[in-house]
Amino acid sequence: MKVSIFAVGVICLGLSACASPNEGNPNGAGYLGAPGSVYDASANPPRVSGVAQYDPLAPLPPLIPPADAASGSAMPPSGAPPQSPR
Repeated sequence: MKVSIFAVGVICLGLSACASPNEGNPNGAGYLGAPGSVYDASANPPRVSGVAQYDPLAPLPPLIPPADAASGSAMPPSGAPPQSPR
């Protein structure tokens, strides 16, 4: 029994290797650091667009009601009393 399970496992492993072949670099695109590559770090150096900081003690921003409050939303307005189900 153990031999047949092992044989099935080996066959499945062999078939899975054939099912998704690794194509490598089919279009010949340049790799990182290759001269003339769009990924060349000297041609396109990384840039910092800003620094984000997080303050856990900062107050929350004010709640702004949606512009389409009269659109027939399933949620009642914040000032309306809740309705009981029928």
